[in-house]
Amino acid sequence: MNLIILPCHGVWKGGSTKGQRPEEWHLASFQVVGNDHLSFVDHIRVSVEQLRSNPNSHLIISGGQTKKESGPVLELLSYYYLLRELMSAEDELLLHRISLEEYARDLFENVLFLLCRFYELHNQYPDGLVIVGFEFKRDRFLKLHLEKALGWELNNVTYLGNEPDPAELSDIEREAYFEDLKASELKNGYLPFGSDWYGVGSLLKSKKTSRDPFKRYHGYAASNVKLRPFLEALRQEESTNEELKSMLRWK
Repeated sequence: MNLIILPCHGVWKGGSTKGQRPEEWHLASFQVVGNDHLSFVDHIRVSVEQLRSNPNSHLIISGGQTKKESGPVLELLSYYYLLRELMSAEDELLLHRISLEEYARDLFENVLFLLCRFYELHNQYPDGLVIVGFEFKRDRFLKLHLEKALGWELNNVTYLGNEPDPAELSDIEREAYFEDLKASELKNGYLPFGSDWYGVGSLLKSKKTSRDPFKRYHGYAASNVKLRPFLEALRQEESTNEELKSMLRWK
């Protein structure tokens, strides 16, 4: 069975346009400029298309209570409600193959925790992965999180990415926007995780803490017994990349 991964990037507040207007979302300023909300809607549509086209697949939406200003609202529930609004009547037959993961605080946890959640549901890890997200995050998802950190073979992994669309900007401004976007991903995502594969050091750990304003914690060490030593070691800042990777047990 395959796992379809849909990470959340915002909170849909509801509205008659079904996510088409920025006012229906809790968005950061940079997300407003890039019309990121339209990308979010596309991510949901693509995920449902993937679920529909492969009856041997399970979609898990990942996103917790990561923004204090949004209140204790789960990103994933807002995505799920919007997904229901976007579905056709026939698509409702797919609902039994959709689940939620509410504890991930960054892209690495989006991958790891969804694998753990999948195991809770099916008592096995997936045969293949489909990841739906932003194109500029492709390398971090595949090369760092899956291949390097988790030792996952990429031959059965598909990444379906799109880009923000800052339509109101001039051509010169758009070029600068995407250059800044690439530089920001490199500085704040790829390079930090390139040296700290599991996000256990002070820099990445502080980011996780800031995305957990309501102090929540998962129980995957109990449900994924083979991964228990690894998951528990992630809480120890002194663990090295190599020590952590040696604890992984996918079979």
